[in-house]
Amino acid sequence: MKKTNMLAIVLCLVVLIFLSAFDLEEEDINEEYSYNTVFPENYTHPENPKMVYLTFDDGPTEYTPQIIDILNQHHVPATFFVVGDTGYTHHMRMIVENGHAIGLHSYNHDFEQIYRSSEAFFNDLQKIDDIVFNETGVRSMIIRFPGGSSVTRGATKSTMNRLKIEVIEKGYQYFDWNCDSSDSKGAQSASGAFSNIKSREKEFGDIVIVLMHDTKKITVEYLPRVIEYFKTLGYDFLPLSLDAPAIHHTW
Repeated sequence: MKKTNMLAIVLCLVVLIFLSAFDLEEEDINEEYSYNTVFPENYTHPENPKMVYLTFDDGPTEYTPQIIDILNQHHVPATFFVVGDTGYTHHMRMIVENGHAIGLHSYNHDFEQIYRSSEAFFNDLQKIDDIVFNETGVRSMIIRFPGGSSVTRGATKSTMNRLKIEVIEKGYQYFDWNCDSSDSKGAQSASGAFSNIKSREKEFGDIVIVLMHDTKKITVEYLPRVIEYFKTLGYDFLPLSLDAPAIHHTW
């Protein structure tokens, strides 16, 4: 009887040791794909309460490397909400390797298709998620709805209200913006886009999320001015993450 009990105890200890080793391996694997752990200095919240988050939508494109170069020259991190229907997905790795955050935007930016149903939206989200992972090894949990969370093109209010709940339930965080350069639509020049940003200064609080696009040459031209502008106003620059303060639009 004593031999049987001793054998059972030994077997239990072996199983516990095996499971502990397995848990460590799982933690190591998860950490390997977290750029928050690779570039912790970019995700450290400063004591300064004034924080600005520069975000770029709809890339990567031929202009993305130039934008990354400018950000690096000024030692400023940013966030890129990427799409998959582009010939430049290989630039996604450059975004991550340079310490910038990568977020999920959509696969093809087709509003009518994406917002047809919850199933259609999450199918599209999974496609861009897989592309980002294949290119970078990162599983991003930050997203930006195409058109923002108050989009009306291709979507209804009830559809968006449901999707906003569902993405949070699935562990994502979505980010809108409170400063729009209009570089993808209204602004016809670098000066015009920069003026659009400056015109919102009276509305700036401690948290500013700037919407820009790495699909336009003018963004390359006015970006240095934007960086110097927010530095002059006393803001620190951070990339978006799950624990970043979120700006959410309302209908």
